[in-house]
Amino acid sequence: MAYKVLSAGIGLLLLAGCIPLTPPPDQKPVEAPMECPVVEPVVCPEPPKVVETKPTTKIEPKPVTVESCPKVGSGKGKMNPLGQVEYVDILPLGFRQKARIDTGIEITSVEVFELVEFERDGKPWVKFSLVDRSNGEGITMKEPIKRTVLVKQKGQGDIRRHVVLLTLAIGDLKDEVEVTLAGNESFEYPILIGRNFLQGRAMVDVSRKFLALEK
Repeated sequence: MAYKVLSAGIGLLLLAGCIPLTPPPDQKPVEAPMECPVVEPVVCPEPPKVVETKPTTKIEPKPVTVESCPKVGSGKGKMNPLGQVEYVDILPLGFRQKARIDTGIEITSVEVFELVEFERDGKPWVKFSLVDRSNGEGITMKEPIKRTVLVKQKGQGDIRRHVVLLTLAIGDLKDEVEVTLAGNESFEYPILIGRNFLQGRAMVDVSRKFLALEK
């Protein structure tokens, strides 16, 4: 029995070897499926953002006009002619002295003697004398001190002077101005008229003297 089974198995193997491995003529060979290439998606870049800019308006700076102090002899209105030397009256006493008209100094100066400081109602005052050089006569005045200034002198040390208000008159010109009190400083003239009295009201002719008396 076992022999028969073995014979039958061998026969099947032989039969299988006789079967052709090629497909029948009417059967088409199966083609392998084509692989599609992988297509990566195309990402389009975002368009740049357009920022609207307003036109820049150029602002031109407005010119600034600075008014300067009028120069002596350049003010508007009537200008009084003065010489390099004039008579000055100190009011209300009417004390007359010769004065140098000096456009090179800012504040008018007066030569004084016997200057003494004192207080009145808690405020600083000063007592001083004015002397007429022609006859030696003098007067005494008392005035409140407005302030003190430092005066620089060429070839000498700096000095401090008291400043008071005095009413001065030269011809038709009259004004209350600040005056520095100078003591023992060897002035050529006892009064020096500065720009604080002259500006805007006088023209100075340095080649002449006492023009205010000719009116």
